[in-house]
Amino acid sequence: MTKKIAPITDVHDREVSIAQFLLHQESIEHLERLTRQQYAKNTLVSFKNDWNNFLAFCIENKVPSLPAKADTVHRYIEQMSKTRKLASLKRYMVTISLIHRCHDLADPCAKSEIRLEMKKQQLEKHDDYRNAAGFRDEHLQKLLMSFELSTKPKDVRDMAIWAVMFEAMLKRSELASLILDDLVIHDTGLIDINVSSNCISLSKVSSQALNRWLVVGGISDGYLFRRIDRHSNIGEFPLDHSSIYRVFRRASDELGLSKDEIFSGQSPRVGAAQDLSEAGLSINEIQEQGRWKSPAMPAQYVGNTDRHDKEVAKYIKPKPWQS
Repeated sequence: MTKKIAPITDVHDREVSIAQFLLHQESIEHLERLTRQQYAKNTLVSFKNDWNNFLAFCIENKVPSLPAKADTVHRYIEQMSKTRKLASLKRYMVTISLIHRCHDLADPCAKSEIRLEMKKQQLEKHDDYRNAAGFRDEHLQKLLMSFELSTKPKDVRDMAIWAVMFEAMLKRSELASLILDDLVIHDTGLIDINVSSNCISLSKVSSQALNRWLVVGGISDGYLFRRIDRHSNIGEFPLDHSSIYRVFRRASDELGLSKDEIFSGQSPRVGAAQDLSEAGLSINEIQEQGRWKSPAMPAQYVGNTDRHDKEVAKYIKPKPWQS
């Protein structure tokens, strides 16, 4: 996640920027400038939220946040570890480290006591990562049966999202960015979707669900999946990640699943990987179908944690607290 970014060397510019980061960040504007536009906006939003959280901790405890002392970061890790998973703690360290280094300040996360604390957290939380609940074919079929006769725009849209996202193993960003020009609609009614230079052929069932949405939603150009207000008015803008989460949270509710089985926007990729594994496909075949860059995530989704850990180790550059 970290990149080589030249720090601010001009004394005046650095003081101005530090003053800005001592305040709650309302937008990603300052972070975008600080990191010289080398990160995607979604990543910057995560950095912003992480920094605001750390800043609030420092203000509450009346300690400096920039520069922060190693003891402050240590206490922050200990407090956050009570409710956060290891992945979140690692991301917090990346954010704190990044903002210090970009301001040409000593990195408190590189101190030995932080390395020891993070190693302690790794030992205690090694197995705490957990997949999102898998949205599987059986779930899709039940939902299609429940809503096949509905003409409400929200029902028709959500049904198309459930079908297309599961079958094409789409990421949330891929679903949100789909436009009508990405579709090839054949005379038979079957549909192909072009995603990141990949042509994905949908089944008859998913093609029908998507065709229904195109008609009911009046989608003649632009984004495929759009926001719908409480009056059933269909907007022009695409769904964001929160909206997609709510669509799959709705699926959990409609199916009457327990709190431990709540779906998220990641659920269709998880469930599809699990279904493919049970059908006999190898990890590498699932990786190719789901367009993953490495076998790590499909290995984790199907429960092969040893393979996951080995694959992740190939791509992760050690952080200061891991050396």
